[in-house]
Amino acid sequence: MLRSMNLRRLHHFDTLYRLGSYARAADELGLTQSALTRSIQKLEEELGAMLFDRTTHYVRPTSDADRLIRSARDVIAASANLEQEARGLAHPSGGVVHVGAGPYPLQPLLTDAIARFAGTHPGVRVTVTGGPSAQLLETLVDRRLDLVVCNRAKFAASGHADEVMSIPLPPEPLMLVCAPDHPLARGEGDSAAFPWALPRPAPGSNFPRAIRARLAAGQFPDYELDSTAACLDMARSGRAITVVPRALALRSGLHAIALPPSEVTRDAIHFLRNRSRSTLVAAFVDVLRAVSQAEAIDSNSAASADPAR
Repeated sequence: MLRSMNLRRLHHFDTLYRLGSYARAADELGLTQSALTRSIQKLEEELGAMLFDRTTHYVRPTSDADRLIRSARDVIAASANLEQEARGLAHPSGGVVHVGAGPYPLQPLLTDAIARFAGTHPGVRVTVTGGPSAQLLETLVDRRLDLVVCNRAKFAASGHADEVMSIPLPPEPLMLVCAPDHPLARGEGDSAAFPWALPRPAPGSNFPRAIRARLAAGQFPDYELDSTAACLDMARSGRAITVVPRALALRSGLHAIALPPSEVTRDAIHFLRNRSRSTLVAAFVDVLRAVSQAEAIDSNSAASADPAR
């Protein structure tokens, strides 16, 4: 049975499972719906299992499909890794690394790591997908990312903790950032009295009581944006204050205010536990860890040289 199975049909299975529509799956695959239907039927014959319940209104995965999809994706991913490794033997400058990132590790950690990696691996593509940590971990489990860098507390709270392993990165202090002419820069006022801009989703923090009340009421932050860069732009305009890792705060040219020592990043690199990593992914992880260590040292040195911050 397995001898006659091919990757093309497994890929068709994965696409239909993910999209839940023959029309959309066929469009993405560049097939006619009838060709996709025949491919799925052939795979069902090979597996001896019904994969989808079909009516004129919907297509839904069966319980057998739910059990088999992860194994199918493992085979697809292993094949892609093998193909990438083989290409690398003939063309060492080729390949791609797919990374997921929460808002805080994206800048400057990942951008600096990519710049260094590009120097040692010219021609290798790196794609970075942002978004909420839970969504990124789901995409990692679905084999569409090679690794995810995000808050490790999100990983522990996810439903995939048994499928994912993590490598903690050095914690970095968070700092409150505002425009140089902002009242807080002059030591005037309370941070709870001003508008806040934070990346989506807003990070957990030991906020002042007034802010915790607004958070509980769904009224905080005032501006929820997609990136720390956007939050810094709001702070630069004087319309809001924000919180970013110290390395980014010190590069921003804005006024940075130290927060309590408990306010630090808690990021980690997350992988699928049972998925092999290509040499390119392993090399990128080595660079990422080295950059993280170096930036933690540089950030601490800068803070020591400017204790007022």
